[in-house]
Amino acid sequence: MKRLFPIITYVILTINTLYIFLFCLFFCFYEVDLFLLIWISSLIVMYTIPVGLGLSIYALFQKGNPILRKVTLIWNGTLIILLVLTFYVLPSGTNRIPSGMEKQYTANRDAIMHLCRYATDSLSLPDSTALVITQNNHLQTRKVTGRNRIITYPIWISTEDTVFDIDASQAQRIIQLHKAANIAEFAVYMPDSLVNIHFTHRGFGTYWYEIPHHPYSEQEMYIQLNNKYACPYLPEVSFQFAGGATSHDTPFPKAQFLQSYHIDSTYIYNLFH
Repeated sequence: MKRLFPIITYVILTINTLYIFLFCLFFCFYEVDLFLLIWISSLIVMYTIPVGLGLSIYALFQKGNPILRKVTLIWNGTLIILLVLTFYVLPSGTNRIPSGMEKQYTANRDAIMHLCRYATDSLSLPDSTALVITQNNHLQTRKVTGRNRIITYPIWISTEDTVFDIDASQAQRIIQLHKAANIAEFAVYMPDSLVNIHFTHRGFGTYWYEIPHHPYSEQEMYIQLNNKYACPYLPEVSFQFAGGATSHDTPFPKAQFLQSYHIDSTYIYNLFH
């Protein structure tokens, strides 16, 4: 048993190290979904973490095996440092995403607004329809089901195609504008001419820009300021989030973003006065 003890300890620590490393990686670059975390933990790590802690503590008292004591101490110390860096030094994925959205929108703002205005003002789109340009620049037409102007999560649309009165030159033009805007999937919904631009998926969460046909009013921006799913960046665009499979109760990670860009009620007031 004494011979097996170091091997068992190293195996358990290796499993825990892989899990903690992946967890930190997801935390720094992706949103860690509670559902995914529970699912992973319930399989193996739910048992290996407490066992690993117990074995590590026990190994520190093994005077007859100084190598095991040093390796275990250094190993666990490294994991603790990694966790401290992840939670207290490095920015999390949910804080990186809003900043990334702001940078992308700012860099491509004119091209994005040109695309939106062309789609909503120059094309003849029937009600209860959606015009979608995928990230691969494929033009799709879909029927909208249950679209409202102000909602707290992405619109659900059916896969049923509908017929648009768009000729080849218009289709080519909007695809060119989409390429110039350097964005992912783009969708315009009727009858409110509301545009949704996909930014990214993180775990089960979805982030996107919402661009209204008419700029948001001051009151609408105040409402978004108190909405955990929305970030009122400018009257012509709002950064939006939905929790996805983990339910829609996951808040938009906007607190640090709002603080960094000084977005508050005074900021909104100054935009309109």
